[in-house]
Amino acid sequence: MVKTKNAAGHAFAVGGHRGLGCTDHDFYQSRRAIAGLPVENTAESVKAAFAAGADYVEIDAVMSADGEIFTLHNVVPADHFFGAAPAGALNTLPFAEILKFKTGRHAHGRIAPLSETLALIAEVSPRTLPWDVNIEIKGVQGAGQPLEANDFIKRIAAVVTASPVPPARVLFSSFALHNIIAMSHILPAAQYGMLFGEKAEASPIYADRREDFTCRYQPYSLAALEGVLAAWQDKAAKGAALSYVHPEFVTLTPDSVMMAQARGLGINSWALFEEMTPARKAAYAKLAEVCEAEGVPLTVITDYIDAFR
Repeated sequence: MVKTKNAAGHAFAVGGHRGLGCTDHDFYQSRRAIAGLPVENTAESVKAAFAAGADYVEIDAVMSADGEIFTLHNVVPADHFFGAAPAGALNTLPFAEILKFKTGRHAHGRIAPLSETLALIAEVSPRTLPWDVNIEIKGVQGAGQPLEANDFIKRIAAVVTASPVPPARVLFSSFALHNIIAMSHILPAAQYGMLFGEKAEASPIYADRREDFTCRYQPYSLAALEGVLAAWQDKAAKGAALSYVHPEFVTLTPDSVMMAQARGLGINSWALFEEMTPARKAAYAKLAEVCEAEGVPLTVITDYIDAFR
């Protein structure tokens, strides 16, 4: 297990959420200066995140109908296009059609292929951690569609393999255990983390896999964690390591930190609808103290990199 204390002396490493932070959801309109920020999941946002002091960035990977892997939070147009918008779920449209439109509340976001984003990351990553980027394998999640029955996972792997960021410096994550297990058989040298949801109960991700454990949002609970680790041991590529859990921040307690510690796992926390209040910042500091005391590597995926730098 690697140490995640920042090389500059900060208590823990920081990952930029979708680059410099979320900008598209309604929640952030009154909480962030959206007009002056780069749009989430764009190359501009990724570059700004590293300039602000991020150790790595978290980005999302989806695919167009003609097989282009690109960076966007999901394939639902209403979530990202607030003026002119593509007519249909993005996975049903060719990439050239998607490129005709701009993302973001002020319609100035330029969608980039994953290959372009990775090339930029290779140039600007500070390499303070053993990974430069956390790629969330997103695809059609959140769109109420069936699980992809195509070469989505293989195409992501091909883009990474051809990029200047080696697979070993990529941390793949997904709410669907199915996706990271599939990726482990193509890129066993990559790093892997399991995303856990913010709710106390599991729920289906895909329309056709409602009862499949590996295709459900899982709570960060002991039973779910043990189920994830058992499925990984049984189904993942031999030699591929699931080394990190990605719980939502509010689900982390001293006891749930110990769940990771007892299994030799690091924690990369993420935040749903984050607001950086003094109480929130104090809670992050307390979490860092607990992880430090228990020897649990910690990184925080945040919308507010500057709050920690």
